[in-house]
Amino acid sequence: MIEYQDAKQIAGMIAAVGEPTRMMILHQLADGPQHVGRLAELLGVPMVNMSHHLGVMRQAGLLDDVKDGRRVVYSLRKEVFTPGSGGELGTFRFGTYRLVLLAVNGDGTPTGKKAAGKKSK
Repeated sequence: MIEYQDAKQIAGMIAAVGEPTRMMILHQLADGPQHVGRLAELLGVPMVNMSHHLGVMRQAGLLDDVKDGRRVVYSLRKEVFTPGSGGELGTFRFGTYRLVLLAVNGDGTPTGKKAAGKKSK
């Protein structure tokens, strides 16, 4: 059986990624470290909102941050994220739980799979 404190920590990590913008941030950071301004630009999110989302994820133990002059560069913590290969961007480890990030096509389907209802010629 899982201990309460472990369950609480895992639940906090899962809650930190259980928001659409944060899921998009995970996919961007799976490709490598990014500074706040670049993430805001890539996702079309105001800087203040991006900083909030990154702060929530950092407090949950998912991200590391490093000052680079006036910029703050965020990356996924090596203790909780392992980069993947092929059709997987990587795997998050939340205690005994795993979250696998799949690479996706432009239509949102996992890489290597056709969109539902689409026929190849």
